[in-house]
Amino acid sequence: MKEYDVIIIGAGPGGYETALYAKEQGLSVLLIEKDKLGGTCLNRGCIPTKTYNAIAKEVNDLKKAGDVGIDANFNFDFSKAKQRKDKVVEELVNGINFLINKSGVELVNGCAKLVDKNTVKVSDETYFGKNIIIATGSSNLNTIIKGSEKALDSTSLLDLEELPSGLAIIGGGVIGVEMASIFKSFGVNVTIFEGLDSILANIDKELSRRISSYLTRSGIKINTKTLVEEIKEASIVYQKNGETLEESFDKILLSIGRCPNIKDIGLDEVGIEYTKKGIITDDNFKTNIDNIYAIGDCNGKTMLAHYASFSGMVAIDNILGNDTKKYPCPSAIFSIPEIASVGLTEEELKSQQIEYKANKVMYRSNGKALALNETEGFIKTLIVDDKLVGCHIIGYDASTLIHEAMLLMNCDVNCSAAKKFIFAHPTLSELFKNSL
Repeated sequence: MKEYDVIIIGAGPGGYETALYAKEQGLSVLLIEKDKLGGTCLNRGCIPTKTYNAIAKEVNDLKKAGDVGIDANFNFDFSKAKQRKDKVVEELVNGINFLINKSGVELVNGCAKLVDKNTVKVSDETYFGKNIIIATGSSNLNTIIKGSEKALDSTSLLDLEELPSGLAIIGGGVIGVEMASIFKSFGVNVTIFEGLDSILANIDKELSRRISSYLTRSGIKINTKTLVEEIKEASIVYQKNGETLEESFDKILLSIGRCPNIKDIGLDEVGIEYTKKGIITDDNFKTNIDNIYAIGDCNGKTMLAHYASFSGMVAIDNILGNDTKKYPCPSAIFSIPEIASVGLTEEELKSQQIEYKANKVMYRSNGKALALNETEGFIKTLIVDDKLVGCHIIGYDASTLIHEAMLLMNCDVNCSAAKKFIFAHPTLSELFKNSL
């Protein structure tokens, strides 16, 4: 039986990037994947969704073209948008295959199961690893809603060949809001059903209120405090304000969250501790078994592709005995407009009774934003003792701007010092400088 320094189960962003990093460090690596390289993120999540998001932005720009003197009569061909989305995914999958082959990482296709702390079985073959990293990702969360099997999940929605005239989205979380923005831009009538008081309930409350306002203004109907009781072939039965209602839709998306893929991979057989939220790990992503790690969605800590990749690097560094450091993790929601955050929220600071200063700068005050005709939104910074502890942005290119805040926090730079840095003019980055 061949021995490897590291066996990695799962080739999503966490798995394949960890495999490449481990190989760069001189380790022998076996990567196991039951489906396609790139996992959910590349094949059924982040990349196809953001490709559609980019097309949706172009459609919106054309709709606003009259504001800047352009007569832009146009027709939108959804079939070509889907071809574009599929081409981007295919190109990236091929790119990962090339990198894996070039790196010398060994790849095995099939379902992996742990036999013991050093042995993994795939079909009839067994493999021995000094260390094992579980990177099995997550799946759409099941629900007890009657008739839920009649609804689409995000994968099947992305695979539609034709646009529906009306789309119901059950769940106002990240996936639901992103899909709502995209399909509304494509000309679909969209309604969101959310059981909580607000959509995107886990982000900064001010951003949640603002995106709700923007989506409503774009024509998306949002029902909060609404309980969906039944999903029929072309309608939804729900309760709102004590009244039972039924509404018809061409398509229905069920998007109520994700759960870790931890079944049937041998956790019980090996004695790895876990809960329904995921595999339990320490700060270095090590499980209770000293040579087994769990990274990415399967540990349930932060279900973001970039955090999975970071987790894998930490695990490899820990295996090598290198020092590791915990960094704040930025998040981005590709709604229209975008949302991005890093660090603490106002609600968290208040609950911890920490005195802070909140600064807010509106996009409409920025010369570049005005020139771009992208004036919706703001950037909000939260400062404690001259240190940036949180940054929350809603507006054009928020997913890029947030990294300026992340770098400031990672490098422990005082806000008063950062205000003296030279920022190019005119740029959106000046929003960040002016918010310090």
